[in-house]
Amino acid sequence: SRIRPSAVARSGGSVCCVLSWQPLIAKMPIQQEVAQQLSGHWKVGLFEAPCSSPLQFCLACWCPCCAVYNQRMQLLDLTGEPYVCCAGLCPCGPLGEPQDRNCMILEACCCTSLALSGNRFMVQTRFDKENTACDDCILWTVCLIDCFVTIASCFIEIPEEIRLLVDCMNMITMGCMHAQQDVEIQDIKKNGYQGPNPAILGMLPPHQQSMIQQAKPPGMGAPAQMHGAPQPHFQMQQQGVPIQVQCGNCRQIFGAPQQGMQVLCPFCQSRNLAGPVIVTAGSRHAPQSGLRQAAAANQMMGWRQ
Repeated sequence: SRIRPSAVARSGGSVCCVLSWQPLIAKMPIQQEVAQQLSGHWKVGLFEAPCSSPLQFCLACWCPCCAVYNQRMQLLDLTGEPYVCCAGLCPCGPLGEPQDRNCMILEACCCTSLALSGNRFMVQTRFDKENTACDDCILWTVCLIDCFVTIASCFIEIPEEIRLLVDCMNMITMGCMHAQQDVEIQDIKKNGYQGPNPAILGMLPPHQQSMIQQAKPPGMGAPAQMHGAPQPHFQMQQQGVPIQVQCGNCRQIFGAPQQGMQVLCPFCQSRNLAGPVIVTAGSRHAPQSGLRQAAAANQMMGWRQ
């Protein structure tokens, strides 16, 4: 919630501050290199979302706190990831560490629009969903109009009618986003979740990769599978042979969720290639040999962010 600078009612010398719920809808905080890896399409666009999921649309418009809370719980149950505030969009101190799920109540009530953005970020990066040009146009338009009215209110008196129209536009856009995401979640529940696309995972920040690596689907002790059929090297990881990467820049060793993908070094933020390395069953020396080969290859290629 925010306090409008000009939403102050003066009567008889008394000043009464009027609190109003006016969420700021912003374009999704997805970095360009991550957005370039997105290739999947939404089942429905933002325009069609209210008709495809009318109940969720109305819930997000009239009770957004309950809507975003329920949707985040569904996403965490689907992916098996631990709860991190705002889906890891603000990894500052304890906000970037796994917390008790009950903390989601505070996030949904105090940072409703950011919680919705976190839900959308998870849907797009975990389920590989790319915004259409129409979706981007809607989100950018709402963002710019809201920013313009907020800034203008610092210098001039904005008619209350305009403010109410902006509030309605924000609520409708939030409802459309929530409903669009709900359609995808229901489809994943029906067809099953196969894990994030390795190409997308390799471009995510280290703390996002760590969240996904900690994922434990209900009833299973192993991390979620990646897209497609399991490869031999991934099967070996599940059998206990670790996949390690030695950074070609700082020479530090860190873990990787899967070979044959690009990962960021958590120490120097350099980009490295995890493999490909052939690991034979029963061999305990192959990972170290492959580690040296991968480190040399990373150093020769000069992977840097």
